[in-house]
Amino acid sequence: MKKLIVFLTQNLHPLQIITKNSFWITLGKILGGVLRALLVIFSARFLGPDLYGSFALAINFVLIFSFLPELGLTAILTRELSKRKEEKGKIFNEVLSFSLFLSLISYILIIVLGIIIIKDIRSLKLLPILGIMMIFDVLREFAYAVYRAELKGELQGILHFLTNLFLFIFGLYSLIKFNTTIALAYAYFFSIGLGFILSILFLGKLLKTFKFIFDLHIYKLYFKSSWPIAIANALYLLLLFTDSIILGWFYPSYFVGIYNSAVKINEFLILFPTGVALALLPLFSSNLNNKEELRKTMEFGIYLNYLVVLPIIFSIFILSDKLIILVFGENYFTATYGLKILIPSLLANSIFMVFSQFLIAIDRRVELLIYEFIGYITNVLLNLILIPKFDFIAASYTTTFSSFLTFLLGYFAIQKYLSFNLWQDVTKPLLASLILSLFLILVSKFSLIFSIIGGVFVYFLALVLLKDKIFSELLRYLRLPR
Repeated sequence: MKKLIVFLTQNLHPLQIITKNSFWITLGKILGGVLRALLVIFSARFLGPDLYGSFALAINFVLIFSFLPELGLTAILTRELSKRKEEKGKIFNEVLSFSLFLSLISYILIIVLGIIIIKDIRSLKLLPILGIMMIFDVLREFAYAVYRAELKGELQGILHFLTNLFLFIFGLYSLIKFNTTIALAYAYFFSIGLGFILSILFLGKLLKTFKFIFDLHIYKLYFKSSWPIAIANALYLLLLFTDSIILGWFYPSYFVGIYNSAVKINEFLILFPTGVALALLPLFSSNLNNKEELRKTMEFGIYLNYLVVLPIIFSIFILSDKLIILVFGENYFTATYGLKILIPSLLANSIFMVFSQFLIAIDRRVELLIYEFIGYITNVLLNLILIPKFDFIAASYTTTFSSFLTFLLGYFAIQKYLSFNLWQDVTKPLLASLILSLFLILVSKFSLIFSIIGGVFVYFLALVLLKDKIFSELLRYLRLPR
């Protein structure tokens, strides 16, 4: 036990440092993500579709602007601190000053554009509070960037978890005690603010010697390095939240609440294939001069997405009504239709992330920006045309269509660097998913928990019987009969 504690808390050698930091950062994100997901569920249940819709509209609008104070600078800060350790104080002062300057601009934009765009009065009242909360949240990430540069991933993981624990506790208390959107907004404000204060306390000398620097020339130099990351983040946030803003313009907050309940489930499920995509980057990066290995890695990564995502999609089609009622309650039952329309986008988005990791490895990530921009413009135009006639159903169809459009454009773009078979090894995960679907239909009268547990067993058993390569390899490794 003592050796394990030392392994997870001290920097011993390069491979151990990577393992230690990855463990803490990933653990913090998973635990924090679970706590935030639970708070979303409780918020939706306590507030109901109407009030929850107002809160979702406000926080989605605010989060769109979070790309501006961040502007890709956290990655640049980690990179520069790692490269130029002797200039640590100077770099920190310059980058954080740039972010603080951008924070002021983003806050003004939130208030001014909110008055113009947001029609819901309840949502409008939340913007000043949530705007400051967002700035605290972004500035907290700059502290994490320093910890990553100093190889102290344990600090980021623990503080990220604590911040989300504060958010869950204060948020749940506000719902039980007051059950209003304004109380929930203050809970976000205080908990994220507390997390921000805790995070900067560990900066030590950097915090004590911080001095604000206003120099547009210096800001421009950092922007030259960060703009591709900033644009990618902006497009991602716009694609994620614009549909809710448009929906809130044409319809009461009730529709925003219904739609966002389906979106939140889809967002949570993307965590699983995200892990697959992130794990591929080192493999791509270490085989840049070996096209055959790159092809095998690409096809294997896509195959893993089929393995993970196909059973999720098939299961959601069958279990969506039970899942929505269990998670959000009967008031959100109509979100079932939106979830069934949205869930296929999970496959397009998961494989697109694999493409993105490959292009990052070969330093061509910027080439995807034009296709992401096309996807976003398509999404906005279709939403503006269809939402007035078909409410959140149109938003669901538009999101899924835009995701597949971006995926296809990315697929054709990547072909000039690497030829691969998009459908390699899809047959067995597809057949196993069909067997899973048959099982779920047969046990449809049983509880959701039984269906999920039984479904996992049936899916894995089907893969074993079909002699899927991963499970065949696992069985061979364990020396078990097949």
